[in-house]
Amino acid sequence: MTAVIPAPPAAGPSRLRTRVNFAVFAAVAAGGGWLFAALDRATGQLAGAADTTSASGSTPGQGLWLLVPALTALGLHFLSRDGAGPLGLTLRFPGRARWFAFAVALFPAAVALCVALAAATGAATFSLAPAQGEPALFEAFATALGFLLIKNVLEEFIFRGYATRTAVALGLPGIAPHALVGVLWGLWHLPLYLVWMRPADFAATTSLPWSWYLPTFFAGMVALAVLYGVMRVRTGSIWPGVALHTVSNALATPLLLNGHLRLDGHADAWFGIAPNSIASMLIFGGLGLCLYRRSSSPVKEA
Repeated sequence: MTAVIPAPPAAGPSRLRTRVNFAVFAAVAAGGGWLFAALDRATGQLAGAADTTSASGSTPGQGLWLLVPALTALGLHFLSRDGAGPLGLTLRFPGRARWFAFAVALFPAAVALCVALAAATGAATFSLAPAQGEPALFEAFATALGFLLIKNVLEEFIFRGYATRTAVALGLPGIAPHALVGVLWGLWHLPLYLVWMRPADFAATTSLPWSWYLPTFFAGMVALAVLYGVMRVRTGSIWPGVALHTVSNALATPLLLNGHLRLDGHADAWFGIAPNSIASMLIFGGLGLCLYRRSSSPVKEA
């Protein structure tokens, strides 16, 4: 009788290699923007005038800020294999239509709730008419979609496609991998707000001084990262996150910058639609926790 030799179990992720890869990636993502901002200054590029919803006004440094972390992630994935799993580029996952419907509808519903709460307290005014010289809301939304789709494919690949799959493989408990990615995601954004973004545009997003804005911003990014990260794990794909991210950016920016939504005093810290508001943290972080509790097991990619 011929003995049957069982196949060896599939190798899991290498914990040491995963830690090294995540550390290298995090250093590039968190520190690269400052280097590229310095490069813009050294080459005479205009800082503080970039358009965050189109390629207009963007600098070479901003392009590198997006491209270099993505290229680093690809390089680490293929040249320093850690066994942490695929990059989430699949469109084949169960309940695809349901996840995309959720992603597309979530931010408009959250905006409606935040505006209703703020208006009920007398802290907000909302108008469909834009400020003088600004495009109508739907026009601004539609115009921004093309650029934001490209930008957010890269951003979601960086932070969900690579960072989330690698952080999960570190073996951290519960939602800690998503919180770690959220902190890194926040650090990556700082050069945008401090160097590249128009000061007037940034001021339109918050009334808080930096000493208050920074901790609330990072708390908000962690809350968002839990939602986006759990969506990535549940579906095995970055694409629902791309849809949510693109709709959010394309709607929030004209609402805040084109005069549609005005919040009095520090109402933006409570009811604002930017990530640092209490309402945003409760809505998106709460949904992320609900999704996490429903299922902590990833859906395998086809």
